[in-house]
Amino acid sequence: MSEINLKRNIAFTTSSQAITMLASFVVNWYLARFLGPELRGQYVYLFTVNSVVWLLLDLGVSKSLMYSLQRDKADPSALYSMSLVFFGISLLLSIVIFRFFSTQILGGNQYSALIVLALSIYIAFFQLYNRQKVISIGLNNIKDYSLLLTMPTVVFMLLILPLFWLFPTHYRMQGSYLLYVTVMISICVFFHKRITKKIHFHFSWDYPLVKRSYSLGFKAFLSEYMAIMMTKADILILKRLGSFAELGVYTLAINFIDIINVTSNMIGVVLLNKFAALNNDSASLVILRKIFVLMICFNLICIIGMLAFGHFIIGFLYTTDYIGAYKAFIYLIPAIFGLTLGSLFNTFLWSKGFPIFTIIAPATATLLKVVLSSILIPRMGYLGAALASSIVYPVWFMLLLIWYFSTHKEQKLSSLLFRKSDIKDMGLMLNALYAKIRG
Repeated sequence: MSEINLKRNIAFTTSSQAITMLASFVVNWYLARFLGPELRGQYVYLFTVNSVVWLLLDLGVSKSLMYSLQRDKADPSALYSMSLVFFGISLLLSIVIFRFFSTQILGGNQYSALIVLALSIYIAFFQLYNRQKVISIGLNNIKDYSLLLTMPTVVFMLLILPLFWLFPTHYRMQGSYLLYVTVMISICVFFHKRITKKIHFHFSWDYPLVKRSYSLGFKAFLSEYMAIMMTKADILILKRLGSFAELGVYTLAINFIDIINVTSNMIGVVLLNKFAALNNDSASLVILRKIFVLMICFNLICIIGMLAFGHFIIGFLYTTDYIGAYKAFIYLIPAIFGLTLGSLFNTFLWSKGFPIFTIIAPATATLLKVVLSSILIPRMGYLGAALASSIVYPVWFMLLLIWYFSTHKEQKLSSLLFRKSDIKDMGLMLNALYAKIRG
């Protein structure tokens, strides 16, 4: 396995994410404008359900695979064999679960049987897709990882722009979703062939490795599941207490936040790979401090741009039906910093073997968000959901900081305070990114 070059990996990942962000912006604008708030709300809610359910089937193994590859030097064929076996099990379980419980899970009968079936299939393939990403980055195949980041959104964008108008008017939301599911399945099949060729795949069932992956992964699952619930609880409550139209407006504001946070998550995956191999807290905190500087600058650029041009852009591109998303974004500004910095610090804690507090902290934050959302949404609508997020995410970040530095006395909080050298290092990293973009 080649040595991990953090600057190179972040440069590749960030450039890929920039392309993905642009494609995602185009897709979201297109569907939001031509579907309208109600149908867009229904479309987005399918992905919200997926983000909650696939983690239940995955049980955190998508996170433990990287740890096994870097720390335990596990056999890639054995890990991928396990992934394929449990993909088949997950596919069967997902289809059965949605066959009998789709009304309870989706909160009604507003989706056709075909869409429910497509959702159940998509959940299993999305799980496999995530494991393919993790195996690629765990093996330091950064180019494949970057392609996996980029291809689903870019390919879907290239297809949906012309094909959207070929769908019957009353079937455009359903047609768009089915097209995305088809794209995801095709990409999974393509990279299955690519991965098996690169690792010289042979089926290998290693029961001790499976047991360790699920034992380690279960802690990652609880941690990540609580984090997902922390970010999705307000959407689920808004759907219950509000309408799909309100959900469509609010999720547009959330989409702007997600675009920023996805960058943090992608950098976090690269960092988890590096930290797992490094196994040195002091050195890891130095790297993390520099990434904090980069992330804060990125956040500020995005926020200033949105404050300056967001009202015009939303009104012009998405129509005045979505103009409330601008005010919701303003309410979400503190949430941006809490979510992005908290995600990065949580990644650092994951590299230490997924300590139990990475489960307790998001669980506490989720409970707080449920309480706040239940109080604020009936009074303020989707602005109440935004306000709840802006309180909860910084609280989550602070809980992680307090726990780590109070239980690791040899490390000091001052190690995360910015230094002049960090600005210089950020400049070098951006130069590396620019060089990669130029080819």
